[in-house]
Amino acid sequence: MAHIKINSVVKLYTLCLLNNGPKHGYEIIKELETRMDRNISASHIYPFLKSLQDNEFICCKEIEEREKKRYCLTKSGEEFIEVVFNKLGSLINTVIEKRLTTCPHCDCKIYEGGFIDLIKNKEKTFCCQHCAQAYKEKTVIIH
Repeated sequence: MAHIKINSVVKLYTLCLLNNGPKHGYEIIKELETRMDRNISASHIYPFLKSLQDNEFICCKEIEEREKKRYCLTKSGEEFIEVVFNKLGSLINTVIEKRLTTCPHCDCKIYEGGFIDLIKNKEKTFCCQHCAQAYKEKTVIIH
């Protein structure tokens, strides 16, 4: 795999946009500005597109209207993006894992919310009211 560093949110977002379909450079800049709510310089985008093109991750097709270039992913570009997104997914999972709670009844993972109940003077978080009730019933039968 090539040595392209994805060391900025702009580059990562650019890959996301290209993953959604072919785009003009100007179109990428405008969409990034809208989504990131900040000005994006052509110097942020075009050198990155050039490095993707040099590594054959994207191809460039010139369109007749004012010689606009339309960038689209190649097969190896799709594979590269999959590797980048898998690494990002692992990073996100690490962050989310710390925020997860496990329902004491059914062992499902709870990211936020849930149903909090007092069991033996201790707060427990369940995925739903039904699990809390079932857990209470199970606890009563055991003791």
